[in-house]
Amino acid sequence: MIVGADAEIFVFDYERYRGEVVPVLTALLRTGLPASWLADLFTRAEHGYDQAWPRLADRYRAEPVDLARHCTWLGSDLRYAGPTRVDRSVGKRVRCDAPSCPERTRCPFHRDSDPAGAESLNVLHEALVASRCLGPSVFLGRTITPDYYVPLLERLEVPAADPVRGLLDALATRGAALGHQYGVTEGIHGWLTVAETAELAATLNRLPLPRYPPTFAAMTAAAAAAGESRPATSLSFIRTVATIAAAGGRSVLWANDVGPESWREEFGLPTD
Repeated sequence: MIVGADAEIFVFDYERYRGEVVPVLTALLRTGLPASWLADLFTRAEHGYDQAWPRLADRYRAEPVDLARHCTWLGSDLRYAGPTRVDRSVGKRVRCDAPSCPERTRCPFHRDSDPAGAESLNVLHEALVASRCLGPSVFLGRTITPDYYVPLLERLEVPAADPVRGLLDALATRGAALGHQYGVTEGIHGWLTVAETAELAATLNRLPLPRYPPTFAAMTAAAAAAGESRPATSLSFIRTVATIAAAGGRSVLWANDVGPESWREEFGLPTD
């Protein structure tokens, strides 16, 4: 029996992610030495992560991986940039198959390497994003991905080249390497930059979707009254959260069953 996952769109502090999370993870892979604040989180963690993550550091201290220097399969913000189509079927993972990358026998993402570290690294990425970079969110649907809106876009006759399609695809795929967890839809699916978030808000605002004030309270009321218009209402929530985020210099991130409060509790951090 496959259990479903709650899909949510979050306000995302992309600049903090770029300034804190990305450098500390790439440095961990390159040196095996966690930054002091990351080492502190390792000791605070429970549920076996207090052992798994230090072992991960030990692995890369012995077999370092320099993503910034060699990797073209990931973007500079660790987004998936490979050519393989993303398939979220159970157990399926995207793996790099670059034939000449000098890191291929050590990199957790390459087909030629031992993938044992990839799961721990993915969970660490989620933990850092959730505990440091995520703001308020709204529920979009149960066990859905951004592909859920494709039939609606077709009915609305949104052109194939319309930017909204590419932006929704980014929310579906950028987390395919570092973000997706090891189930059907769990984990971080994707994120946008601040500029892309403003563009998404503007493009969705042109579509005939439900209208209400751009607040989380208004979205709660709209959800209760959605009825048969659920796909359109759900897509309007992405528009509204993108509008709120862009106004505050933030971006958006799509995740399923990612709980910021749970990770903050895991690390003994404030949850308000």
